[in-house]
Amino acid sequence: MELKPEPQLISQTPQWWVVDKPAHWLSVPGRSEKPVVLEWLRKKYGEAWVVHRLDEETSGVMLFARSEAAHRLACQWFTEHSVRKVYEFLAQGSPRLPVFKVNQAIEEKPSSTQIEVQERFALSAGAAPEYFAGRARPLTGRRHQIRIHLSGSGFPICGDRKYGGALSLAPGVEVARVALHASSLGLPSGEVFESALPKDFSQWVSQIRALGGTVQP
Repeated sequence: MELKPEPQLISQTPQWWVVDKPAHWLSVPGRSEKPVVLEWLRKKYGEAWVVHRLDEETSGVMLFARSEAAHRLACQWFTEHSVRKVYEFLAQGSPRLPVFKVNQAIEEKPSSTQIEVQERFALSAGAAPEYFAGRARPLTGRRHQIRIHLSGSGFPICGDRKYGGALSLAPGVEVARVALHASSLGLPSGEVFESALPKDFSQWVSQIRALGGTVQP
């Protein structure tokens, strides 16, 4: 069995543990027996309180509180949507505009996400782009928000089985999980924590870029 990479500690402050979560790790204990970031953190570094979660297949920055007081503060920030979150993704299609906002209610609750096209990809030189790398900034915090908003706009995230994403982008380019990465988390205190693209995500971008080059957003 191939061993999954362990989480990495990005930063340790008096208030926070900041962790780089790998894909295929659960944020908190669930029904499956897959490894859990919270349990790893507590075992290796000490007590931690859950502030937010990332989907199992999503990688990137996670914030944990180191005390009950920090937990209350962070939960307030997330409830007020004052935490600045940035996600990188790889999706199908080619949006008409390089920057646009999706306003689509989720479970009857107002939900908004800003999308920015970073790079468009064609499958052969001179062809029309069929995929794009983008950056998402969720302005609200609904479950699966970015995945739902992109899919509902006709641009499902590659590898997203639940919301219609392609698993095979081209011969030899297989996306084995949701191509979504939490790259940055900015707190109202001014602290900003970042995570680089993981190896699998970078490889998908390199593979699809090599087929037909890139097109400007």
